Amino acid sequence: MGDQWFNDVKMPHYHGVDGSIHELDEAFTVAGLLPDGRVFELIIEPGFRFDGCSIPRPLWRLCGHPLEVPRIAAALAHDWLYAAQLTDRETADQVFKSVCLEVGLGWLRRKVEYRALRLFGWSAWRGKKDADRIAARACGKLWIEGKKLTGDNENA
Repeated sequence: MGDQWFNDVKMPHYHGVDGSIHELDEAFTVAGLLPDGRVFELIIEPGFRFDGCSIPRPLWRLCGHPLEVPRIAAALAHDWLYAAQLTDRETADQVFKSVCLEVGLGWLRRKVEYRALRLFGWSAWRGKKDADRIAARACGKLWIEGKKLTGDNENA
């Protein structure tokens, strides 16, 4: 399979593992701006497991498949941020919205999907265990304004 790019974002390469779980095959990098103007850069290493957007199956026809290109880039970044919990939940959701913008997702879809994350994402955020955070942090790195976040100063 050849590389797919949307704007300056290379779409992730991954394979199915078990049901809705997928594993990243090669490093994935994305950067962008948060609403307050801060710059972020995220690198996720091969081996990270994710499930894409959490869209109930009856809504797929309306919203799209959970692994739909190009939204998959934002979903992967968001899944890693929720698992690693190096930021607060709102910042993780803002990164999703920013990556959707980076890959060219339309204004209405960005707005609707961001609102859905803000309304319903709390259960996924709270459901993460220490083992999830440790595993995710071993598979990625996040910089905001050039500062690497490590989790040493928990703010999540």
